[in-house]
Amino acid sequence: MKNSFQAKTIFSLSQLALVFFCGMVSQIVHAKWDEERDMTANGKEELVYYYKTNEQNQKLVLDKYVKRLIFIRPDKLYKRSIKQIKIDGVSVDVNSDPFSHYPEQTAIVFENKDEMLKKLFLAKKIEFNVLYGREEAVSIFLIK
Repeated sequence: MKNSFQAKTIFSLSQLALVFFCGMVSQIVHAKWDEERDMTANGKEELVYYYKTNEQNQKLVLDKYVKRLIFIRPDKLYKRSIKQIKIDGVSVDVNSDPFSHYPEQTAIVFENKDEMLKKLFLAKKIEFNVLYGREEAVSIFLIK
């Protein structure tokens, strides 16, 4: 009887340890992107956005609600377009659309939104070729 109780206790503790370990691993996976919380306009719902900032003080926001990326670059050259990004070295064609009320922000949209969001969330390196008229600049975000 004592051995049966000990075996059940050990089994329960090992199951608990497994659940705890899986929870920690999931935290590590989600910790690659920083989190920013915002309330909706009516104040009833809290929204969570994931973002990364690079060394040039540029910000990349992963908007899971509209299923897009938002590239933020505080500069004087507001007219920019992004036609292609690289996710872990793989080129992806995209469309970009600047925000009229926030000229430092550019929305980046994809054809297959759900698949791209998964790839972006798991990515280690995202590169942008940003066109300012005829000038081209490269922006790199490392996600660790």
